[in-house]
Amino acid sequence: MNLILHGPASIRGASGIFAILASQLLIPEDLTPSPNSGCNWLLRLGLYELTRALEPAEDRIWIVDHTVQIGSVKCLLIVGCRISVWQGLQRPLRHQDLDVIALAPAESSNSSVVLQEYEKAITRAGVPRAILSDGAKDLKRATEDFQKAHPQTANLYDVKHKIALFLKHELEDDPRWQEFIKQAAASRSQLAFDPLVYLAPPTPKHKARYMNLSELVTWAVKVRRFLDAPRSPGDEPINMGKLNITLGWLRQFDDAIADWQALLGTTEVALDFLRIHGYSAQAAAELAVRLHPVAVRPASRRVADNLIEFVSQQSACVLPGERLPSSSEVLESLIGRGKRLEGQQSSSGFTKMVLGMAAAVIEPTKEFIDQAFAAVKTIDVIEWAKEKLGTSVQSCRHAAFAPEKDGTKTA
Repeated sequence: MNLILHGPASIRGASGIFAILASQLLIPEDLTPSPNSGCNWLLRLGLYELTRALEPAEDRIWIVDHTVQIGSVKCLLIVGCRISVWQGLQRPLRHQDLDVIALAPAESSNSSVVLQEYEKAITRAGVPRAILSDGAKDLKRATEDFQKAHPQTANLYDVKHKIALFLKHELEDDPRWQEFIKQAAASRSQLAFDPLVYLAPPTPKHKARYMNLSELVTWAVKVRRFLDAPRSPGDEPINMGKLNITLGWLRQFDDAIADWQALLGTTEVALDFLRIHGYSAQAAAELAVRLHPVAVRPASRRVADNLIEFVSQQSACVLPGERLPSSSEVLESLIGRGKRLEGQQSSSGFTKMVLGMAAAVIEPTKEFIDQAFAAVKTIDVIEWAKEKLGTSVQSCRHAAFAPEKDGTKTA
């Protein structure tokens, strides 16, 4: 389990490692775990984490988000962390700081469905002190409705998504950025099969593009430096004509690149601070002290001012002496880790491997595994998957493409 969860090795890879070790140490092969055994152990641990008793507490923070794959099913994931744990940390949250409170697949998920899952989660974990999300409409509306019955719960917005909105506002209104994107796409095509391909711009991410801005701006800074002092990485000289045709256009963006660097510097300083310190009564003032020296250009000053105002608004609900998390990145990372554990199965919609997300928060000590295996059997995982997931996309595909039976029995 440590190899799979913290190696990180695939399930089949972890089994293969044991087989290699067994052959070297003359251990009988039938004493090493098979991939199927490792998979079942992982899922049993995940289901145990999802169903084990939690101490109901009113100082727990919930972080919520949906994950989707192909098909119509969406999966709501609710994780929690005690404020006493969070306030004792001087670092961003990690997976092992979390408890998985709910993992709820649903054919359709709107605010009323999310609200029902919130109410179910109360019975296991108690009313939360705060709910942190990326501000998606269904999550935001469900949290607002939840607050009507539980006014002590704060509704918090993830700061990284808010920063992406500020950047989007600045860059979509900037004609230089639109022309820069157009020119970068053209260079990427021109250099795809050229010896200068190592200078090609990165492929932009269509999803959450403004949350991944640094990759493209960093490329522009490095290539602009290269244009001033080109040097061949090998024996062949650089084709200067081709270099200037494909990338020389970057020179006209010197001032714009400096603006975008300042924007990124401002947001990175804000994220570094807020990931660790979160929202608090002093957060806005402390953030202002850090941002003013780096927000040296008009666009970066606007973003800095908007960020300080946003943090001030979010911190208005925080009690004296209290700190609340401001970033849901740990949950996004957990979802990504779950997809890694699913591997190729993630292309077939949700399967019982979704329980890997719940298993990913545990420390697989012998004591924890003993408790989990005593409480959860493989049949429990199968029954959970039948109840929560129904028929998988892969099963439907097999049924649809199966050859028709002609009534003839085969030997």
